[in-house]
Amino acid sequence: MKNLKRLSQFASDLITCGSLYAIANYRIHSPIPLEAVENWDFWSKSRSSWFEFLARAYPPNSRRKAYLDYMLRRDHAIGIETHYDISNEFYALFLDAKYKFYSCAEFLSDEETLEKAQENKAKYLLSLLNLSGHEKILDLGCGWGAMMRFLQDAGHCGELTGFTLSRKQLTYNQKLGLNVSLTNFITAVWEHEPYDRILSIGALEHVRPKELKGLYQKMYDALAPGGLAVHQFFSFEREPYPALAILMQLFFPGSLLVIHRDHIEAAESVGFRITHDSIHDYKPTLRAWYERLIENQKKALKLVGLEVYNRYMTFFPVAWLFFDHKEAELHRIVMEKSSGPVAL
Repeated sequence: MKNLKRLSQFASDLITCGSLYAIANYRIHSPIPLEAVENWDFWSKSRSSWFEFLARAYPPNSRRKAYLDYMLRRDHAIGIETHYDISNEFYALFLDAKYKFYSCAEFLSDEETLEKAQENKAKYLLSLLNLSGHEKILDLGCGWGAMMRFLQDAGHCGELTGFTLSRKQLTYNQKLGLNVSLTNFITAVWEHEPYDRILSIGALEHVRPKELKGLYQKMYDALAPGGLAVHQFFSFEREPYPALAILMQLFFPGSLLVIHRDHIEAAESVGFRITHDSIHDYKPTLRAWYERLIENQKKALKLVGLEVYNRYMTFFPVAWLFFDHKEAELHRIVMEKSSGPVAL
């Protein structure tokens, strides 16, 4: 009976959301844990040109847009809670042990550990922040407080404030004594302005296309003259509604990436000057998380159960495929606010 229901759901997903979504959801609901090597190979291997064409052509663009517009009616918190409010202990099974960065690391060699690669990333962002040590910093979507703790360890003495929409992350950060609140940085009024720096790592992915310019305006207004906004995020490179965007609703319901040029245009339209924009490779980080989750399979199954385990076993190679096919790229960007009146 369960297998019949699973097949029926597959057929429904195939018609409504296309082959990639249907296959991923079918595998997530496997009655047994997904086998590590077979699962990674299944998603990463090359496929026939006709399958690739069909996978990207169906549903047609108009239906993709209608489906994604429907998903975007959800409150931001629903999608965040769906992905992040599972178990802090579960995430600890595959994230770096020291800081728990759930974002792209910087592997400088194949021999580096995940811990070292995440510290490389943090040092890179620290250099972009260009700090003297006393700046007032706001961290949007601060996760488990990783960058805030890294800044403290690096000797930063200025005020650090973090926003999250995950209740489990909030509890974790409060136990560490970090100044973090449960705040939707897109819709809420920001208090305690102005800030010298505004930081985000893996948060702008949750900002919807229609919200983008308003958020950049909010950032610009909240910064002191000469202040910097430093962001790490991934964005679409070619088209606004690719088939893979529907597939990603399995993992981040209600989120939709924005084309990168739209980020730049929105930021510049409110007065920001882009002083840095570099592209980095997310794929090694996704593979490292996958390997660690496999190593901790028994603990993961005990903590979150079979379906959630299979969901993340599917998410990591699907995300790897997303970047391998250049649907999106990971950017690190510095935006500078003018130190004086903006010329009209």
